[in-house]
Amino acid sequence: MGEQRTIMANAFGNPIGGLLDTPWPADHPIAGERVAIFLVEVTRVDDDAEDIRHYHIAPVTYAREGPIGSPSGEEQGISVQWVGCGTGTVVRPIGEQPGERICEVLPDDPGIV
Repeated sequence: MGEQRTIMANAFGNPIGGLLDTPWPADHPIAGERVAIFLVEVTRVDDDAEDIRHYHIAPVTYAREGPIGSPSGEEQGISVQWVGCGTGTVVRPIGEQPGERICEVLPDDPGIV
């Protein structure tokens, strides 16, 4: 078997709190921390079908599998849907920009990559 692939995930945003919610205490998540992994799928932009994916992580207690709600529209003509992907472990935080933290994460289920 090959090496399991990691993903890059935003440490903000989740289906419960929305795209801008940051459910983490200061200086978290950290390497080795268990997390819930969510996928945001952008399905439409200005009435054109799209397939844009973004991973987000939240505390592991948020973990869910399968679609979470129906696709919802945004004011900018974007349609998005939260998809639950399960759990994983933070390999390392990559960097931080104002209001944003990116982490490398190893999913428990390699099928979500």
